[in-house]
Amino acid sequence: MRELPPAVRPVVDFLNTVDVEDGTDVFGDGPEALANWLVEKRLCHSRPSVTAADVQAAIDLRRGLRGLALANTGEPVDPEDVRAAQEVLAALPLTLRLPAGTDAAKDGPDLAASGGSFSKALGRIAAAYFAASAGGDWSRVRRCPAHDCAWVFWDSSKNASRRWCSMRVCGNRAKARAFTERRATRPA
Repeated sequence: MRELPPAVRPVVDFLNTVDVEDGTDVFGDGPEALANWLVEKRLCHSRPSVTAADVQAAIDLRRGLRGLALANTGEPVDPEDVRAAQEVLAALPLTLRLPAGTDAAKDGPDLAASGGSFSKALGRIAAAYFAASAGGDWSRVRRCPAHDCAWVFWDSSKNASRRWCSMRVCGNRAKARAFTERRATRPA
């Protein structure tokens, strides 16, 4: 069983700021809620100044990355979601820094954002996605394909074959629906 790497945790937490099953969205309460979440998750050291446009940027980035996480379960990606996230990333002042010093061989490159606290926080999320992709871990970040769930989870299975956030809940529901559909189409 592979544990969620600490470097990937920020992007998984970010993607789960919307809960489809409960109908809640951390960012739905506006700039103050987003600022509080960024501090709570230690993506900002002090409370950042966040605008309504910043909230929309965070939602767009989250939407695109959630789509890519869903693609890891074999589902199609909405190109509009990815385009919206790409626009957010293009607006961020991101810098790829090469490693230096005696630990250069094991440290690898670093993706960092400059600008204000909010830009740096979104940059840290982008960097977590970049690190997961570059390190081969992104394929284990999955979004549950159940439309009434859509929770993002880390596939900790040995062979990276987990499809559902919970086999007991979402997987079982899907199997029960498939069984009912097969039974309904069987000739009498």
